[in-house]
Amino acid sequence: MTASRAARERRAQGQAGELAKVSVEVGPDDGLVYKIRCRRCEGRPGVPWATYRKGAENDFLAAMDRWTIHLSQKHLDATADCLEFLDQAVARLHERNPRS
Repeated sequence: MTASRAARERRAQGQAGELAKVSVEVGPDDGLVYKIRCRRCEGRPGVPWATYRKGAENDFLAAMDRWTIHLSQKHLDATADCLEFLDQAVARLHERNPRS
């Protein structure tokens, strides 16, 4: 049985920590869209830093990887369960984008 959107959102929020604002929405293609916003950082003036991942098999993992790397670079004092997987997140990033 597939987990509900609310259950997926709670799981992601629990792993992302207190600095994250997580939402899981349904996209135009009826697939899930994971959105993780930073409560402290701005991506552009007035707009919170965020990562959005949709439509892929590993959308949760891709969003959480980007969030984990953001935390490790910008919020050195932050605590979150996802930071335990920082090495794996960096390795997956290099697999997806060898230039980074």
